[in-house]
Amino acid sequence: MKNKDIEDFNNKIYPPLGRCMYCGSSKELSNEHIIPYGLSGKTVLPKSTCSSCATITSQFEQKVLRGPMRNVRILRKLRSRTKYKDAPKKYELRVEKGNKEKIIYLPINEYPIILFFPRYSPPAFFNPKEYKKGINMIGSDTISFGSRPEEAGKKLGVDRLIITHEYFPHAFARMIAKIAYSFAVAENEIKLIKGPLFPVKSILGKKDDIGKWVGTLTDPPKKNKGLLHRISLNKDKNKGLLIGEVQLFADSSAPSYGVILGKLK
Repeated sequence: MKNKDIEDFNNKIYPPLGRCMYCGSSKELSNEHIIPYGLSGKTVLPKSTCSSCATITSQFEQKVLRGPMRNVRILRKLRSRTKYKDAPKKYELRVEKGNKEKIIYLPINEYPIILFFPRYSPPAFFNPKEYKKGINMIGSDTISFGSRPEEAGKKLGVDRLIITHEYFPHAFARMIAKIAYSFAVAENEIKLIKGPLFPVKSILGKKDDIGKWVGTLTDPPKKNKGLLHRISLNKDKNKGLLIGEVQLFADSSAPSYGVILGKLK
């Protein structure tokens, strides 16, 4: 898939699915944003998720979007159903100078925002003997948004910024899997799969095996100028798999994640 196709995808409205893509129910259907609404996802698959499954997916999405990604969303003015009405005017930052810590407050446009993207081991599907459950986070990739830490420290005249971060590696992996899976459904690429749709039970929390299907790609991250998020589908004929690729904040050299969706026919 070419970048132009991916850019066009960001504002696409698909035909209604008419059933829940997760459980198959035809009752109380609502629209599914392929990329979460809170990440300015504008591409919609209408009538594609039931109220029960929508509640499950929104819970892990909100954990990520209102947690680690909230300040980035505010800075970049991404979509919010509450319009960030409860967002503070200034944000707390711990700093150190002369071996003494203190707290200062900065407006969002001056705040050094660091977003830590989980780095996962390859999907355990390829090495099932070593896998037990959950997902294995082996590190993180840091992306700076807004004021760079070194510049902020110099401007403030301090020796060190103390930046902490809350991780939700399991919720983040489920969100990545949900994005790839719903995109494959919207593009009708699911028809290429024989047998089970691998990540569905993990997305719904019915099985704790998201690490079997999701992993961080090892290729060096690429910055895609003008492209907020990137999704593609890869028919890997050598492995006989349909694999989704998701890169959030693709214009910021963020890492890409692979999602094994199922076996090709």
